[in-house]
Amino acid sequence: MSLNVMLTHSFRPLVLVLFASVATASLGQSVQKPEEDITPAGEMATFEMDDGFEVNLFADESDGVANPIAIRFDPRGRLWVLCTWAYPQLEPDNVPDDKLLILEDTDGDGRADKKTVFADKLDMPTGFALGHGGVYLGEGTDLVHLKDTDGDDRADSREVIFTGFGTGDTHQNINSFAWSPGGELMFCQGLHTFSRVETPWGIERLDENGFWRLRPRRRDLNAFYGGSGANPWGIAYDNWGVPLIKSGSGAMISEMLSNMVHSGTWQRPDDIGSTPIKSMIITYADSPHLPEEMRDDVLIAGYFGHLIDRMQITPDESGHRAVNLDPVLRSEHRGFRPVDIQIGPDGAIYVSDWYNPIIGHYQASFRHPDRDKDHGRIWRITAKDRPLAKIPDFMAMDAAGLCRELASPVRFHREAAKRLLSELEADQVRPPLQTWIASLDASDPDYEHHLYEALGVYEDHELVNPELLKQLLASKNPKLRSYAVRVVGRWSDRLEDPLAILSETITDPHPRVRLETIVAVSEIPKAEAMGIATRALDQQMDRFQNHALRQCTAVLAPHWIAAIEAGEPVFADPEHLVYALRTTGQRIAPQIRMLLATDTLDVEMQRKLRMLLAEVGSDEDLLAVFQAAQQDSALLVRLSQIAEQRRVVPQADLTDALAASLDSENSEVRMATIRLAGAWRQAGLLDPIDALLDADDQPKVRAVAMRAMQTLAPEDAAERFRRFISSDEDADIAQAALTALARRDLDAALRAGLSLYAEADEEGKKRIFEILMQRRGSTAALAKVIESEDVSREDAESIARWLSAAGKDEPQLAAALQRIMGIEPVGELEFDPAFVTKLAGEVQAEGDPVAGQQIFNSSLTNCTACHFVGPGPVDTKEYFKGPELSAVSAGLPVDLIIQAVVWPARQIKEGYELTTLYLDDGRVLSGYITRRAHRTVTIRDLGSGREIVVDRDAIEDFDKQGTAMPAGFTRVLSRDQLRDLVAYLVTLKGSGKKAAVEK
Repeated sequence: MSLNVMLTHSFRPLVLVLFASVATASLGQSVQKPEEDITPAGEMATFEMDDGFEVNLFADESDGVANPIAIRFDPRGRLWVLCTWAYPQLEPDNVPDDKLLILEDTDGDGRADKKTVFADKLDMPTGFALGHGGVYLGEGTDLVHLKDTDGDDRADSREVIFTGFGTGDTHQNINSFAWSPGGELMFCQGLHTFSRVETPWGIERLDENGFWRLRPRRRDLNAFYGGSGANPWGIAYDNWGVPLIKSGSGAMISEMLSNMVHSGTWQRPDDIGSTPIKSMIITYADSPHLPEEMRDDVLIAGYFGHLIDRMQITPDESGHRAVNLDPVLRSEHRGFRPVDIQIGPDGAIYVSDWYNPIIGHYQASFRHPDRDKDHGRIWRITAKDRPLAKIPDFMAMDAAGLCRELASPVRFHREAAKRLLSELEADQVRPPLQTWIASLDASDPDYEHHLYEALGVYEDHELVNPELLKQLLASKNPKLRSYAVRVVGRWSDRLEDPLAILSETITDPHPRVRLETIVAVSEIPKAEAMGIATRALDQQMDRFQNHALRQCTAVLAPHWIAAIEAGEPVFADPEHLVYALRTTGQRIAPQIRMLLATDTLDVEMQRKLRMLLAEVGSDEDLLAVFQAAQQDSALLVRLSQIAEQRRVVPQADLTDALAASLDSENSEVRMATIRLAGAWRQAGLLDPIDALLDADDQPKVRAVAMRAMQTLAPEDAAERFRRFISSDEDADIAQAALTALARRDLDAALRAGLSLYAEADEEGKKRIFEILMQRRGSTAALAKVIESEDVSREDAESIARWLSAAGKDEPQLAAALQRIMGIEPVGELEFDPAFVTKLAGEVQAEGDPVAGQQIFNSSLTNCTACHFVGPGPVDTKEYFKGPELSAVSAGLPVDLIIQAVVWPARQIKEGYELTTLYLDDGRVLSGYITRRAHRTVTIRDLGSGREIVVDRDAIEDFDKQGTAMPAGFTRVLSRDQLRDLVAYLVTLKGSGKKAAVEK
C-alpha cells in the first residue's frame, strides 16, 4: 500500500478510546437488560417535551413500518417511508425485500390509515427523493428512477440513471437525498465508499466521504470531497438557498458552500457547530404551525442520544454559526432512534424512528440478537393551541396555478409547486411563469423572494434568463445577490459574458456575495477567472473564503499557469500571483524563475518569490536564493527554516559564505546560519559551531548549534553533549543534548532522561517524555532501564499517564510501573465471552457508578485527557484524541462496553485508526494525519497534540496500528474497579442531560 493511499483524512485520534474501537460481538446472547415496554405507548411515555408541544403516533409496525431509514412527503400530502429489513447484511439464501411505502391519513386525524407498497424487492436502499414523476432511489451501486406508469401507485418502471457508486460500507452508501432550490439533486456518501461513475460528461470520481450534485436535465453529475465528518448524512437549504450539511458519524454541522468547488481534492470541512451528542439529518423548522421564534432554526436527529436537537443558525462572516438550543424532544428509551425529520403538509414535525437498541454495525455483530427487524415508528410533533396548515389540491392545478403557489408563505407549498412544475416540459412552464412574474407587485415586502423562487424554476428547467438574473444581481438584499451569483456560475457556459458579471461581484461589500463569487468563477475554465477570484484578497478574508479560494486555485491551475508561461497578464496585483503560486505549491518553480528574471518586481515581491522558490525549487534554486539572502537577513532566516524541513542540499562548498554570518550581532541571523550549515552539511563549519556551545551567551543559539552538530558530527555529538544533560542547565540546552544522545545511545539517554525527568516541571516532563518516546524501541528499552533506576511513585504515575495519552502499550513497562505504584492489577486477559457475561452480571448487580466516575476522572486511568462527558457540545480542539462519551450507553449495550474497554482493538470504527510513521532519523511519530501535500505529510502527534510536518522522503515505513487505546489499559485496575468503571459508563445515556450517577 502506498503512503498516499494509507493516509487517512481523519484527524481525530483517540487514546483510551473506549468506543471508537468497538468490538464485534461473538456472543450468542445479549447481556443488556431489555426494555420492559416496547409498545408505541410505552415508548411515547418516555418522551419529554416542552409544554408547548405534544406528540402522537402517526404510523408503526402495524402499518408495515420497520427500520424506516428515510421519509418524504409528496404534493398530495402522503408520507413515503423507506424501510429496510436487510440492513446491515442480508442473511445467506434470503432474497432482499426492502420496501418503499406510501402512507396516507385519509380522515385528517393525524394517524395513517392507508398503506400502499410502491416498491418492494429492494436491496438495502439508503435514501430517496420524489421527483420527475417518480422516485430517485439510492440502492447499492445504483442511482435508479422508479415510476408508476399506470396510476396504481405501484412502481412498474425502473431506470438506472447512474451506476458505479461505492458500496464499501452499507451505512455509508449514497444517502440523504435533497433538492436544491434550483432543482439539483444532492446526496452524500461516506468514508469507506469509493465511487467511479460514468456520465455523459466523463467519469466522475469520489473517494471516501463527500457529497454529490446532479443536474438531472443535463445528466451533469459532480462530486465534492469532504462535506461534514467521516459520513455526511443530511443536507438542507434555508429560505434563500444557503446550504448546510450534517455529519452522520459525529456531532458536526458544516458550511457547504465553501466546499462546492469541483476540484477533486479533499480539504477539512468548515464546521460551524456541533450537537451535544453525535447525530444526523438537518431540517429547517419552517412552518406557520410552529412558533415563530423557531422557524429559522434547524432540527437534527439525535439518533445516538435519543433526542431531537434544535440549533439556531446565525451569520458568521461569509458563513454561519450554529448554536445549540434546548432539544424539542428527548427520551431514554433504548429503542428510540430518530434518523430523519420532515415538516409535513400540515406544518407538524414528522420523525422517522428507526426503533432499534442497536444502531450502525460497528457497535455490534451483524447477527446480534438485540437487532430489531420488526419495529419502526413515525412520530408527529405538533404545537399546542396553534392551527395546522391546510394543503391545497396541487394535483388539480395547471401550470399557472402552480406558479401562483410560489408566492405562498408556506414553504411546503412552494416546494410542492416546484416539484410539480419540474415534471412539466419547458414550453409548458415558461409562458405562465413569465406572466406570473409580470403580475407581481414590486411594493410587496416579499417581492424579491418571489423572484428568487421563480429563478429556481428557470434553473430547474435549464432555461437561461439573463434579464431576471441581472435584476436580482442589482438587489439591495445580499442574500438574493448571493444566490444570483451562484446561478451565474451554473449558467456560465450559456451567458454572454459571465466573467464581466463576476468581476463586479468580487468587490461586493457583503462577504457572502464574495464567497459565492469565488465558487462561481471556479466553474469557468479560464485564466481570467483566477484573476477575478484572487481579487477577494483585497478585502478581509475569512476561513470560508480561504477554503473556497484554495480549491478554486487548484481547479483553475492548468489555465492560469499556462497563461503565465505564455507571458499573459492574469493577476491585478503581484500579491495575488504569490498567493496562487504558494497555494498551488507544485509545478511552479519555472514560473517563479521566469518572473524573477524580469526587472519589473519591487524588492518585497522579489523576496516573497524567492522564499516561495526555496520551498519548491531545486538545489540550484536554493543556491540562488542563498546568494540573494546574503544581503537580506529576513530572507536568510526564512531560507534556514525551509532548509531544515526540506531534504534538498545545494551541491557547493558554502563554508566561507556562511562563516561571515556566524559572528553577526543579530542572534536570528546567527541561528539561521547555523541551521543552514547543519541542513546543508557544511562540515567546514563544525569547529566554529562547536565553539558556540560555550561562547554564545544565548541558550537558543546554543540549542540550534547542538541540532546542527548532530548532522555534522553525529558520532561525536552525543558524547560532546552529555555534560549538558543536567537540571542545572537551561531546559532547551538539556533537552537538545538529550535528543542528540537518544539518537546514538538510547539506553544511556533513558537513564539520563529519567534523572532529568525527576527534577523537571510538568511541561518539562512532557517534553522529555516526547524526546525519549519518539525513538524506535523506546518503550521496551525503558521497561528494562526502569528496573535498575530509582523512580519515584509520583514519576511512575506521571510516566504511566503520558504512555496512556500517547497510545503506547508495552506490557513489561506497564508491569514495572505498576510495581512502583503498588498496584495489584487484573492482568492482561485473552478475549473470553464467559468473562464478559460474568462481569456484565456483576455490573448490573453490584456496580457502583459513583466510584466508577471517580475512576474515570482519576489520574490512574487518565480518561479525561481524551474523552469528554456532557452536558454541552464537545470542544474538539481540546478533546481531539477520543470521542465524547456522553451517550455511549445509548449506542452500546453493557457487553460491548466491556469488550471495548478490555479489548479495544477487536474492531476499529472509521476515523479512529492510528497511524505511525517511522522516520529515517530514528524517530517514531504516532498520531493522526491532518494534511497531505505533494512533498509533506502533517501528523498530529498523539502525545503532545502538536502538528508535525514530515517530508515524505524522510518516511522509511508506516503502520496502521488500529486503536490508540493501549490494549493493556485494564492492567492498572482491580476487578472491582473495572466493574465500577463499566457501571459508570452504562449510566451515560445522553438525552441532552448530565449523567446521573447515583447508587
